[in-house]
Amino acid sequence: MKTYVFDHYYVYEELTQLLKELAADYPQLIKLSSICTTPENREVWACEITNFATGDVLTKPAYYVDGNHHAGEVTGSMAATHLIVTLVQKYGTDANITKLLDENAVYVIPRITPDGAETYLTSSEKLRSVNRPYPFEKPAPGLHAKDMDGDGVIRMMRIATPNGVWKEHEKDPRVMVKRAPSEFGGTYYNIYPEGYIEDFDGVNIYPAEVKWGLDFNRNYPLGWFPENRQPGAGKYPLSNPENKAVADFVLAHPNICSAVTYHTSGGCYIYPPGTMPEKNADPRDMRMFREIGAMATEETGYGCFNIFDAFLTDTVNYSSGAFDDWMYSTQGIPTYTAELWDLQTRAGVPDVYPRTEPKTDKQLSEDMLRILKWIDENVPMLKSGKPIKDWTEFDHPQLGKVEIGGFDFKYTWQNCPPGYLEQEVEKNTNFCLRMAMTCPKLVIDCLTAEKVGEGVYKVTAKVSNTGYLPTFVTNEAKRLKVDKELTVKLDVDGQLVTGKAVDTLGHLEGFSGVKSSYSWDNITTRRHDPFTKVVTWVVKAAAGTELTVTVSGPKAGVAKATVVL
Repeated sequence: MKTYVFDHYYVYEELTQLLKELAADYPQLIKLSSICTTPENREVWACEITNFATGDVLTKPAYYVDGNHHAGEVTGSMAATHLIVTLVQKYGTDANITKLLDENAVYVIPRITPDGAETYLTSSEKLRSVNRPYPFEKPAPGLHAKDMDGDGVIRMMRIATPNGVWKEHEKDPRVMVKRAPSEFGGTYYNIYPEGYIEDFDGVNIYPAEVKWGLDFNRNYPLGWFPENRQPGAGKYPLSNPENKAVADFVLAHPNICSAVTYHTSGGCYIYPPGTMPEKNADPRDMRMFREIGAMATEETGYGCFNIFDAFLTDTVNYSSGAFDDWMYSTQGIPTYTAELWDLQTRAGVPDVYPRTEPKTDKQLSEDMLRILKWIDENVPMLKSGKPIKDWTEFDHPQLGKVEIGGFDFKYTWQNCPPGYLEQEVEKNTNFCLRMAMTCPKLVIDCLTAEKVGEGVYKVTAKVSNTGYLPTFVTNEAKRLKVDKELTVKLDVDGQLVTGKAVDTLGHLEGFSGVKSSYSWDNITTRRHDPFTKVVTWVVKAAAGTELTVTVSGPKAGVAKATVVL
């Protein structure tokens, strides 16, 4: 068995080779397909993972994971890849994984933006989602980020000036702190991203509109707004081919019960709705998000919060058009956004999440001292060199004498330093394995045939859901009327006296419906077991005839039992 290492970030060729190798080595467990060919002729790979010997993927409840909606958030694509490797290589030796793939399916799209990620990984460029001009065809006037000194990293520039806003911290000159309102007579600086100025007039320095402004996580058709309200949203919902391919994949796989979309950074799991406070959402669904989220906290140490209440800084002009909101609020699929890696938490910075009151300038400078200390002690070198560069003089072609320094942002703040990658992705895989096991699970507890006359039999099937999630998955799915009821089918070579050969069975509750002992959501007046239903038929057939009952649902899978009359 080949060992795959997670000590660096895979470029497109390496990721593609890994996926093709796994598909070739484990054809009974994984099927690889492309859901989209990008404008730069790269494939957006999707993996369907299950034990195909026990049924096709669409016949089983499924779990979905993706990574790299955002080009620079490559820890996410590595976490998704780690999940794929873990599933196929541990099948047959790990009892939980074996049971999971025998009974369920897992879908993984590890890198939604291979074009953008390749640019991020193979150059000094920073970008949101993809290297396609938007919203302007040509560079806008102003300061554009660029590696000016040729060290392979876009850092920060500082320029000494009497009206500067910043000064060096007395404890560490690498840290810049705000100048006090009454402070004069020292050396002060203005700080800018390292870069060049388009249409420079010799005086004014201001940030330019980004050249590659598309944001794939603002292009979904739920709460979509145009560019003036939501930057990066694209020309219309699903205008990006990668976004449309992902949405089409989800719609073509109606057995998806729950999902995680991987991002960076922040060290937290956040859940919808992101368009209104949690108190205004369905209480049963929100409790389910919190209960599953508690497992994420157990496995990763990350907090779990509602997006709108704890994560947004602007609850009026909030971010919109996001994948998790589209999944939950149009498809009824509970979806978490996982913000992997948090440098601040690693460095012992207090009160990172949930966000409450803004920190003071003094608190922020103290936080930065902690962060630099942690990096100095734990991240001695990166591929680009030192993770933090001392302020170094540079002769800028437009600005003259400047100093360039600061973080290698890509692999300290935005993503794990490579030495921390394996532990970061492994703990998130551990959570995903647990979350995947929350799907509905149909069983036929018993099937009996009682003779009630000459050649006449009463057939009774007891059908249950033993899973955590109900067969409708969420109340939001019911509200949207996208919940598909269970179907029960009777196959027998004989005459059906009472009952239907094919009938609907409604839904079955999951044990997520239990708030506490003997307390139920929406079922307090019922006097029967909400997890179980009994179906009866009367049939006329010869003794020795085999009879089969099949119960199925798009998100609940298939259960089948036979009895001989």
